[in-house]
Amino acid sequence: MALLIAAAGLARAEVRLVPQGGDTGRRIALVIGNGQYQSVGVLPNPVADATLMKETLEATGFAVTLVTDADQATMKKAIADFGRSLREAGPDTVALFYYAGHAVQSFGNNYLLPVDSAIRDEADLDLVGVEAGWVLRQLFSARVRTNIVILDACRNNPFPELAGFTDQGLAEMNAPTGSFIAYATAPGSVALDGTGGNSPYTRALADEIAGPPDSIETIFKRVRIRVLNETAGAQTPWESSSLTSDFYFRPPAGPGGAPDEAALWDSVKDGTDPVKLQLYLWAFPQGSHRAEAEAMLAALKSGAGPGSGPEPDPGGTATGPGGDGKAVTFTAPIRNGEPHIVGKSIEELIRSQPLFPPFEGIPDELWKGQTCSNCHQWTKERLCEQAQFYVGAEAERSLQKPHPLGVSFKENLRDWAEAGCP
Repeated sequence: MALLIAAAGLARAEVRLVPQGGDTGRRIALVIGNGQYQSVGVLPNPVADATLMKETLEATGFAVTLVTDADQATMKKAIADFGRSLREAGPDTVALFYYAGHAVQSFGNNYLLPVDSAIRDEADLDLVGVEAGWVLRQLFSARVRTNIVILDACRNNPFPELAGFTDQGLAEMNAPTGSFIAYATAPGSVALDGTGGNSPYTRALADEIAGPPDSIETIFKRVRIRVLNETAGAQTPWESSSLTSDFYFRPPAGPGGAPDEAALWDSVKDGTDPVKLQLYLWAFPQGSHRAEAEAMLAALKSGAGPGSGPEPDPGGTATGPGGDGKAVTFTAPIRNGEPHIVGKSIEELIRSQPLFPPFEGIPDELWKGQTCSNCHQWTKERLCEQAQFYVGAEAERSLQKPHPLGVSFKENLRDWAEAGCP
């Protein structure tokens, strides 16, 4: 039986220049496949299923750790390390745990079985298994935005000779508010391992995630129909949902969705605009062109960073574009520039709505009415980093390019950066 939990906190993002699914943080996954069992029946497909899921998740922006044929110590360490990485990654992270292999239920609890599992009765499960509830606690303790758990297990009873294991499948688990629970088959039923290279459920799930970009509810409806057809009705995927917002593995581009990575890359791949390159890296932190974008950005930094511009103002303040000697700081009102920025501080302006598109060609619905700080994920530190590209002899080209708050805002950022971003 496969179980998926997509846990709470899925707030619809205000701005669409973000990674798939509306989340602005990282996507981190741990994928485990156990097949070569030492004391119970070998399963031919879980390692292949885990490999397929790893590839599928990586294509949707997840950084994936793959573990196969793990004993209990290896499995528990991988899960503990996964939980630690989530706690370090921050609250906007999306966490996903996938397991394929043997699993059983006992006294209402579900247990995942490492490859070295050997028991004489069900009382041994706490000693040799990995309780599914412990896995969930690792994820939920990180308090990240989204938690997803997929268990493709219960393909047959691994202990048919033991009288205590009379219940088939896994026990049904309650979905807390903001969660989505999906079973590969009805609670208490057995899922098929499959006659091909993958289980029917994992193959269908991987294909549908990679298919038309739809909500998680639509994805699983298509999975259910496909598995029913492929198993001649023997296996019925089962879902219950308490989601309060939408979740997408790959949302569609346009209103309500994220921009297509290829389209965004086409607009930045000439490597001449550091702001666009940084925007791409923020929007697609695991994107297929990440290495190229980082290399281009590093090259631009080496040629147009703070070291190539004038020396900082010894007084630690900058004078505005009008040269009146008034300081440009993060919190002080701007005194020179276009009317829409005069009298407001940099801190205020980056929380306002953009007046111009961040770059040419972007659809209006992706920036109009949005908030600049979310469009660019601006903080004082990130804005200071961006402002370095407006400093120095080679910065004139960057200064003349479009900016959501206008060119004179860039000029004030330049003067602010020259003073060390006070």
